[in-house]
Amino acid sequence: MQPAVLALRPDFPETMHQNWTPDGMPRALCVDDRPWAEAQLTFTPAEFMRRVQLWLAKAARGELHDTAQPLEPLFFHNPAKIILPTAALIQANNPAELVGHMRSEHATIIVTEIVKHGDNKNEPMFAVIPLRAAPQGMRRLQHAPQALDALAQQLHACGIDLVTELRKRVIEWAGVDSAAVRRLQARIALVIAFPVASHDGRHVDDLRAFITHDTAGDLGIALGALARNESNVGSGSGYVRMVGAATDTIIPNLAIEPADVHLDFDRAAGATISGQTQPDTRRCVLIGAGSLGSQVAINLAREGRFQWTIIDDDHLMPHNLARHALYPIDVGRPKVDGLAHRIHALIDDPVTVLEADFLHPPIELAANLEEAIANADVIIDASASVAVSRRLADLPHTGARRLSVFFNPAGTAVILLAEGHDCGLTLHDLEAQYHSLIQANPELAHHLQAESGVRYSGSCRAATNRIPASRAAQMSAIASQAIVDALSGDDAAVRVWTLANDHSVSLTEAPALPIQKIMFGSWTVTYDEGFAGQVAALRTECLPHETGGVLLGITDTGRRSIHIVSALPAPRDSSGSVTAFERGVSGLAAAVKEATERSLHQIRYVGEWHSHPRGSSTRPSSTDIQQLCWLTDELESEGVPALMAIAGDCGQLSVMLAGRDSLTTEGNMGAESADKMLQAASGESHFDIGTLQSRLA
Repeated sequence: MQPAVLALRPDFPETMHQNWTPDGMPRALCVDDRPWAEAQLTFTPAEFMRRVQLWLAKAARGELHDTAQPLEPLFFHNPAKIILPTAALIQANNPAELVGHMRSEHATIIVTEIVKHGDNKNEPMFAVIPLRAAPQGMRRLQHAPQALDALAQQLHACGIDLVTELRKRVIEWAGVDSAAVRRLQARIALVIAFPVASHDGRHVDDLRAFITHDTAGDLGIALGALARNESNVGSGSGYVRMVGAATDTIIPNLAIEPADVHLDFDRAAGATISGQTQPDTRRCVLIGAGSLGSQVAINLAREGRFQWTIIDDDHLMPHNLARHALYPIDVGRPKVDGLAHRIHALIDDPVTVLEADFLHPPIELAANLEEAIANADVIIDASASVAVSRRLADLPHTGARRLSVFFNPAGTAVILLAEGHDCGLTLHDLEAQYHSLIQANPELAHHLQAESGVRYSGSCRAATNRIPASRAAQMSAIASQAIVDALSGDDAAVRVWTLANDHSVSLTEAPALPIQKIMFGSWTVTYDEGFAGQVAALRTECLPHETGGVLLGITDTGRRSIHIVSALPAPRDSSGSVTAFERGVSGLAAAVKEATERSLHQIRYVGEWHSHPRGSSTRPSSTDIQQLCWLTDELESEGVPALMAIAGDCGQLSVMLAGRDSLTTEGNMGAESADKMLQAASGESHFDIGTLQSRLA
């Protein structure tokens, strides 16, 4: 057996780290907090004596308790355990009524709950009475009393008059109706909170529980306050109040047994256990309650994070159970309802649900959805929908941090796009920089490679990716922490975590780069510093000759926007001199196809770029305008305008957009107007086809 260390001096002082001993036993020093099965493996008498000596030395110097640790209660192993709602310890004029039931699987675990109005608790086993001692520094119960009178004596020294408290309760419960019978037929569980303060001013409640073997009614009789109902009125199991009962009755010597107290899990407990100093109560809107969204929400809720609003219009179906956070009992239920139920059960906070398609909400929910977005502090897009991410990027900024998290098709990577605190880069801009990272990094060549899915019904679109639950859980856990890390800083982020075959995880990230956003009539063209630097580097490599190639980007015709992602170098059969450049075609089609497939068809050919020699401006020449005319004709059938970029000295870059009248809002411009536009300091130009033809003439 584990050896005990007993202090035989009757006046041995109260200290931290003492074990709780039964009545009549000396104080016991807690010199080893390891389970005996573990400590026994390395036990030696000499090592044991050193632990005793160390305990005494630290106690003498006032260093017994590590200030980096939380305050610890006295320890005493009790077979019984009582689980208590934290709300039950809140002092109130009208304290909540608590009842307890034993788990059928384990008769020593008592689960308590607060009785709500209208509840019908027909078979309670325990009536729970919470009490709070006066703050008395280190003074707590030093022994485990075996009887109610011994407990009353110890509590009296801590400012609790147990006789008065019990008499008050049993008299209030007296009666012959069903509620009175329910209370008085139950055993009593006393839960006492002892506020303990350390020398550095920290406070904690040391919780103790004691369970009577007798019912509350029998206790009332022993106190001289109640009598059994022997009338023909009401229940024969009831108790009635004694008239003229003495108020100074000595508390009876009734047997009790101690129980360990466990507080119910809530937001505060989750925050503390996860290492936070306080819970995170920011208002969070989660868009998408699927595999990733559900697991991220549950992970963050377990950490006590966020007040949740969940938006999704999907229902849980059997195939979702392969990697969703919900359970078979939720099949057929709206995902938002099932997830809200799980989160509420964890942190005991209300969760707002909007069973709606974020892109097309029903009329009756549109205002609620708009209000939730407007009032949010954090918005997490876990929908795995490019359309949702771009729609979110379009919304006016209200100060909320907006993030997007998603798996790659194979589930071997998780991606985070996070807007910065200053909102200078939207999720749409970060999406383009994410694709730029994919194009530039050889290790991400197959990052978006799609695998054949699994069909789960007869619909042609009813297919899901082959991603095992273990991998989805691992990637979801990374995404959860990634969100927390991103929110802890002010900068925008583009990060990719990739799982290797040996289960190691690597991080690839790109710095969120400033962008240039150019308005061309009704169209917007955006590029970042990375693209500008790429073009400048390609120009420098070929100087003094001109060079060029094609532009790849993301075109959104609905938003009339183009994000330039990258520039391809000149094909091998290109011809460049000091005064001219003619782009070749060797290998170009394959290169564009490879880039398109590498991006899962998100990027495409959007135009051409070329350089001008040293000392030349980036104004388009007649040859350049002729090429723009050709590009416009080529892209006309696709309903998109043509782009041209010209690189010059000192990183100067001119961007031009050309299109048919139907693609512009400015109408035809004459040569004079075009000249004025070419002379603009920004170096950015917008032409319709009439302007180009006029310029050539």
